[in-house]
Amino acid sequence: MKSKLYSIGCFLLIFLVLFHGKEGSEALLKAGILFQNRIFPSLFPFLVLSPFFIQYGLFDFLKEVFGPIASKFFHISKNGCYLFFMSMLSGFPSSANYAKDLLDKNLLEKEEAFHILLFSHFSNPLFILAMVPTHPLLVLGCHYISNFFIGFCIRKPLLEGEKKETVIEKDPFFTIFSTAIHHTMESLLFILGVISFFFLIGSFFNHPLTSLFLEVSQGLNYLKTLSLTPKQSAMLSTFLLSFGGLSVHLQTYGILSQYHFPYRPYLRMRIFHAFLSSLLVFLLF
Repeated sequence: MKSKLYSIGCFLLIFLVLFHGKEGSEALLKAGILFQNRIFPSLFPFLVLSPFFIQYGLFDFLKEVFGPIASKFFHISKNGCYLFFMSMLSGFPSSANYAKDLLDKNLLEKEEAFHILLFSHFSNPLFILAMVPTHPLLVLGCHYISNFFIGFCIRKPLLEGEKKETVIEKDPFFTIFSTAIHHTMESLLFILGVISFFFLIGSFFNHPLTSLFLEVSQGLNYLKTLSLTPKQSAMLSTFLLSFGGLSVHLQTYGILSQYHFPYRPYLRMRIFHAFLSSLLVFLLF
């Protein structure tokens, strides 16, 4: 039954591409401009530097300085705190890339990595300040604070020896550099493909609700066209950022697909995060 539905969906998509080529081309152009101006500049530095962070000191620094704090508050290992704090700095879907790096190097257990991703769904702070139409600092604060609250509420009993200390063998500089560039471009091309796909789908249906939930930047741009009070705009902006859009969900799932990333708990937590953060804006505005 599922295979039949997938086949019908593919034929429908081909039909839309053939008979709505102009709208599709314009949507793909918009996706490329968004990727060039917003996503590539914000993600490329963090993705390239991630292997260097792990092998040349920042991983150990964050683990030793902030590890005890994160361990007590969220009941995560010292290694897990690196994933949490780097997610705060770089935003989604970089958090999935950091999780993959730690899993690839056997520095984090799969179960803990997936658990941390439930409450480390942070939007890039520069993206929020640039894209949110009203009260971006309030939106940023509520988006982050609600993640902290979720992490505290869903924490698990902290087990001693949760993950053994692993000695990181430093590779030659140019080996790290070439591997980092290769993996970064691979990830960015995947992200570009996902964004383009959702822009394409949104152009075919051309309904405001599709832009709100398919892709975050589209949704935020659409909010600017609505006649909303500043409070309503801030609440909806926070809701969209905390949900992330199906585009970000697919990017996260795709990056971690080799580790069989469980999507349903992630989706449930994104919905809860969206309502919680927008409620916080309502109370603090």
